[in-house]
Amino acid sequence: MAMVRSAWLKYFGASLLEFFLPRMCLFCGVPVGETAAIAVCPECEAQIKWVASPLCTCCGRVFESRDGPDRVCGDCQKEAPPFTRARAAVIYEGPLVDDLKQRPVLTAITRFKFSRQLAFLPVMQHWLKQPLCLELVAAADFLAPVPLHPKRIKNRGFNQSLLLAQAFPGTPVAREALIRTRHTPPQVGLNPKERQDNVKGAFSVTDPARVKGKCVLLIDDLYTTGSTVKECARVLRKAGARRVEVLTVARVNH
Repeated sequence: MAMVRSAWLKYFGASLLEFFLPRMCLFCGVPVGETAAIAVCPECEAQIKWVASPLCTCCGRVFESRDGPDRVCGDCQKEAPPFTRARAAVIYEGPLVDDLKQRPVLTAITRFKFSRQLAFLPVMQHWLKQPLCLELVAAADFLAPVPLHPKRIKNRGFNQSLLLAQAFPGTPVAREALIRTRHTPPQVGLNPKERQDNVKGAFSVTDPARVKGKCVLLIDDLYTTGSTVKECARVLRKAGARRVEVLTVARVNH
């Protein structure tokens, strides 16, 4: 709890400084106009790769070829995931390099999640306001942040998925509809099969009556192989959810 208070105090302090000092781009440090929606300059904004058609109508993968309509990708045809749709706002660019302007999405996610730099939270919440993201929010009965185990929350100080879900104040957030019952190693560095095995049986629905017949929208920061959200969706569907969809800030486009 002390870590959570400390993180929010830092965020409040940064917001207070921004009120008195010129706004600076979080990625390159150049001044940003007061009328800008977020603290990101146009040059860094231009580096962002937005998720756009043509994409998989199921998992949301963006096709390399920019020709043709939206369609179901080969992986989803072979094995349909337990969720109906997954969408993301932006593409996760790849390994971190020295030039942060070339990797704004990776920088925002890693510094927010692992370095507790909450100044990046409004930026990612702003990215989630894309039309294809808002379409999923409008169809949901409630939002369900992908849960962290209590040990992970104690170490990190917050659940990034819960904070991201607060980007949509008009939609209910069921913060404990889904809980993590088993502490698992981080997914970073694991192959797809290892990721799947790592999260198997790690989630539970606290009150099946709460999700029965509902359209649940899972919220997370990053879609890599989809192992985590697939396991969450499987558990929710088993508990009686009518439909489960997935919304993440970014996705790795394999």
